Amino acid sequence: MTHQQLVDRHYTEIDTADFSDAEELFSLDVVTWLPDAGPFTGIEPFVEYGRAFLRAFPDGRIHRDHYLESGDRVVVEGRFTGTNTGPLRTPAGELAPTGRAMTLPFADVFRVVEGKIAEHRVYYDSLDLLTQLGLAPAPASP
Repeated sequence: MTHQQLVDRHYTEIDTADFSDAEELFSLDVVTWLPDAGPFTGIEPFVEYGRAFLRAFPDGRIHRDHYLESGDRVVVEGRFTGTNTGPLRTPAGELAPTGRAMTLPFADVFRVVEGKIAEHRVYYDSLDLLTQLGLAPAPASP
């Protein structure tokens, strides 16, 4: 399996909310870096983060726009789309659902070791997420 295929299987887990094969995809000590949280180590915290995000956006889907694979790294530019119909967990606590849809551009960087994802760094604009949900004011125009 190529590194890109491994990452695609992970994205399928998110799209289907089925993390049953996470141990096939991730090393037991996978390190995850997220905006406003992290790093944290291990499959269980990683899966719990995914489940919490999908509770907030149960119709959430990953749209893969571009891949770049080099050596042990896979970089993905994409968009997460979904409607906020469940509570959103944040470092400041849970936020009530807003019922708003969002399209959140992201970049993911995966490091693969011995056929498993050993590190996953997620980059997205947290302020953009909160603005789209109506939880933060839109930035002023220049």
